[in-house]
Order: sequence, then C-alpha cells, then structure tokens
Amino acid sequence: MALLFIDGFDHYDPQALDPFGDPWLARGKAAYLSPQATRIPGRRPSSYALRLPAGSGGGYVKNLDATKTSLIVGAAIRVAPFENTGFEPVLLGVRDASAQITHLVKIGEDGRLKLYRRQSGYDTLLSTSLVTAPARGWHYVELKVVQGTGSGTLDVRVNGILAIQLTAQNTLQGGGPLLTAFVGAVPGEPCPVTVDVDDLYLADTSGTLNTTFLGDVRVDALQPQADGALKQWAVEGAASAWQAVSDGDEASGIRAATAGLRQTFDVEALPVMTTPAIHGVQVTLLARKTDAGSGRVRGLVASGAQTAVSADLVLQEQLAWHTALIERNPNGNVQWTEGAFNAAEFGLESA
Repeated sequence: MALLFIDGFDHYDPQALDPFGDPWLARGKAAYLSPQATRIPGRRPSSYALRLPAGSGGGYVKNLDATKTSLIVGAAIRVAPFENTGFEPVLLGVRDASAQITHLVKIGEDGRLKLYRRQSGYDTLLSTSLVTAPARGWHYVELKVVQGTGSGTLDVRVNGILAIQLTAQNTLQGGGPLLTAFVGAVPGEPCPVTVDVDDLYLADTSGTLNTTFLGDVRVDALQPQADGALKQWAVEGAASAWQAVSDGDEASGIRAATAGLRQTFDVEALPVMTTPAIHGVQVTLLARKTDAGSGRVRGLVASGAQTAVSADLVLQEQLAWHTALIERNPNGNVQWTEGAFNAAEFGLESA
C-alpha cells in the first residue's frame, strides 16, 4: 500500500462536544490537534477546512500505524499574513519514530519555501525555493522524504511545481524510521501564525499505486444514503441502518454482538468531475466498544462479487473516529474508477 491516510475535514467539527461534554478534537484520527482548532469554510463550495490558530495550542499531528522508510505528506495550506519578526511559519513536515530527526517546510517573509532538517533542537537550512507561495491564498504543498545514509532524497512541490529537489542525502542522520506527519507546527511547539489546512493525504513509496506525489487532490466526504446488500448488524433508534449511522451521536446506531457480522451501505455518488482519478477510498467510522475486553471492527468494501476488509481497528470505550484505507478495487485488484466506486458498497465487519 502507498496511500496511508486522507482527511478533508468535512465530516466533523473539532469543537463539537462529545458525550462527555468535551470537544471532539478529531479524537482517534489525529494523534494531537490544537485545542483551539476550528472548522472553517473550505477551499471549495460546501466543503470545510481546519483552522490552526496562532498560539500555544500547536498544530495537527498524525502518527502512522507502522513506521516507514519513506513518507509523503501533502495538503492545501493557507497562511495568514505575518510580520517579518524572524519566526517563519511552519507548513508541514515529517519526523522519525524516536523524534531525533525532523524534516520540515517553512515559508519565508518573501513567500519562498524553505526546507529544514532539525536535529538536537537545531534547524539546519537545506534549501530555499525560487517558487513562491504568497500568504492569504491556498497553495498545495507536498513533501517527500526517502531515507538513506547517502542515498536519501528530499523533494518539495507547491501547486504541482517541483520547488526543491535534493539527492544523495543522509536523511537518516542516525535516527530511526519515519512515524509522524504534522501541519502548522512542529509537535510540542506553538503554531507561529494562523494556518488553514484542507485536503490532507499521507503516502509512502511502496506498492504499485500512489508511489509518488499525488498533486493537488480533493477529499470528498460521502454519506450513506441507503442500506446495502449485507444487513447483519442490529439497528437501534432508527428505521434503517443507514439512517442510524448518518449522524454524530448515540441516539441511534448499529450494533454487532458477535464476530464476523457484516453491514454495507450504498453511499452518495462522487461529485461530477470531468476526468476524476480516484487514488483511494477511506472508510471512516465513528464507533466504540460496549463491553469489557477487546472490541474490534474492520472496514469493508463490496464491489461486484468481491469483498475486501481492512486490518483490525481497535475500539475504545468512548466514541472515536477510525479509518480504513481501501486503495484498490477488490473486483480485479485495480485502481478505482468512477463507475466502480458508485456501484460499490462500503461498511464494516465485526472482528
């Protein structure tokens, strides 16, 4: 697999209150999210984005389920105008599992991108782009780090243009494999200026799909609109399963008492696009366990006569977001097409 995670920030408000009266703050999706983060209008009509305010709250941090030796992080980013005070806004970056080595992209007072390596608390400037990304506007920024002691590479793109490219690098510098991606601030530090982020993706360079920059992508959140062919979960508080799962509370829901039960849904069709290229589908679940012991589910897709499930998703006592990336259409093990996606059903399996 190459595509690891996506988020368009459309399906949740981080300031909305959970059943305990606390803000969601993307619980279960981000490893850390600024307590001051808010949902704002996105860069497309009828979409949302995430605002990371300047201050001590920090930014957005995502940890992977497993370490990687290569990592790509891309996001649409908009930086608020800032004074030339010597503090350069952090756009995005990646960090190794031991937090020894961090590679990050900042923006200078002249709008040019700057690639840094942080080691032992010190930032070393590696390269400055000629390409600019002026404040106030949305720009799609991507960073790719491939680890190696003398064969590592570092690449930065902005709005589809290669802005920085470094080869034959020691990107390891004695550190370990990569685990963390971040936006707006280095983990554990304040956000220097207000940063808005939309349409985020994480990928590595393995497999045969999505092994390099995806470019300026969009992430669309598509809701269930009808029950699918598989209907093995019990429905509570609603007339049908799709109605029970189409909100963000526990007034209604579905429940599985034993392992191996499957529930699928017909979801909304993709928005009309001229030539859509689907890099992957992510099943996003708001779920929790209801008893002691281990509670697990799997993301599920049914396409044609074929089905596929994700790895186990471990549930918590409280409601949390869980994601399962389905990169390939199991009907032929090929890249998704618009027609195949619109005909498929998505859901979950109890484990």
